[in-house]
Amino acid sequence: MICIFDYYMTRLPLLLCLLLSYSLALAQAGERKLIQFSGYAMSADSLMGVPFAHITIVNRGLAATAGPDGFFSFAAHEGDTLLFTCIGFKPVVYIIPTNLETDKYSVIQLMTKTEYYLPETLILPWRREDFGTVFIYTKPPEDDLERARRNLEREKLAELGAKLEQDAYEGTNIALRQTSSRYYYYRSTPPQNIFNPLAWAEFIRAWKRGDFMKK
Repeated sequence: MICIFDYYMTRLPLLLCLLLSYSLALAQAGERKLIQFSGYAMSADSLMGVPFAHITIVNRGLAATAGPDGFFSFAAHEGDTLLFTCIGFKPVVYIIPTNLETDKYSVIQLMTKTEYYLPETLILPWRREDFGTVFIYTKPPEDDLERARRNLEREKLAELGAKLEQDAYEGTNIALRQTSSRYYYYRSTPPQNIFNPLAWAEFIRAWKRGDFMKK
């Protein structure tokens, strides 16, 4: 028990000094006037508001955030140290003056943009060791002339024609021709192409071309 008492007695002056320093700090903070601190965080080159700039009261560990137009307003004490930060801008330190005449204080804090240069990045579709093999076996793309020649082939045109739907003009034209033919042969028998030699000649040519073969 005596050893423990002696231990605390030897350190009593140090504890008293710490308590006295803490009390003086609290008293000094209480003496400082509370003000309404407001203003704008603006870009130094364009004088445009810095959206959502972060403002930290360093000596008290408090923080605030500016609005989308850079405007901020919060309670602070005279002599507080403020740190303005935002992504893409250099940090700025501002100390609120003391002995202000009013309880409101406004500033326009300019912030300078920062530029970050990233190392060059080369993006390749293949690994370097596979580039030689891929280069040898890669088929070069077709030019516009070869692509147009392939699209104008008879089979390609027939395939596109079979898939293409009729527009309003073509549908109306077919309907008018059918109506005209029906009125033209009204009360008479339309001619039968089975006895038309020209129709038989066209049928034979189509048969030789393979138009009737299943694709």
